[in-house]
Amino acid sequence: MKRLLVLLLSLAIMSQVEAIPTGVGDIGDNGCVCHGAYSEETKVNLSGLPDVYNSTQSYNLTLTIESSLETNDPQGGFRILISHGEITGDAQELEEGYTHSSSNNNQRTWELIWTAPESDAELVTFITYGNAVNGNGAASGDEWNSNSYAVPGPNYEGEIVTPITEDSISSRQLAVGAIGIIAVLSLTVMAVKD
Repeated sequence: MKRLLVLLLSLAIMSQVEAIPTGVGDIGDNGCVCHGAYSEETKVNLSGLPDVYNSTQSYNLTLTIESSLETNDPQGGFRILISHGEITGDAQELEEGYTHSSSNNNQRTWELIWTAPESDAELVTFITYGNAVNGNGAASGDEWNSNSYAVPGPNYEGEIVTPITEDSISSRQLAVGAIGIIAVLSLTVMAVKD
């Protein structure tokens, strides 16, 4: 009975590092670090952004992930963080960002609509993370990358600075991973002792 409990607990812990086909929340705010590895070969492009936005205007955008990784089902996912405005279309809002859903993770191109903010004196920043997945349902073998953009309103008076993306594991993610590994090792030792 003890071994069964240890096995079930180990499986529950390991499932926390599996893929998230339903969309990724704030755990993806520093990239798709639970998936494979950052890859310069994977390209993330958000096209359709204006040079200068007009207040409350809607813009048709296309988010594309280009990768040499074989396309399977699912094929990919994304996380977008924006400073102002809102995104609709092939995206859902989740934990203060936008992401794919289980119904549209079988593609690497998404059609989005960005509605600009009411104020035309803002600098709107976009941080996009794209993940090309191999479809094995696990975190291994996937490749991700990021890109960022800045779009000013016509009355924005500051410097136009594009955000710098972090393509590494955050301290929080490192701590969670370390705790998970320690827990799995501890459970393994307990199972072996029995």
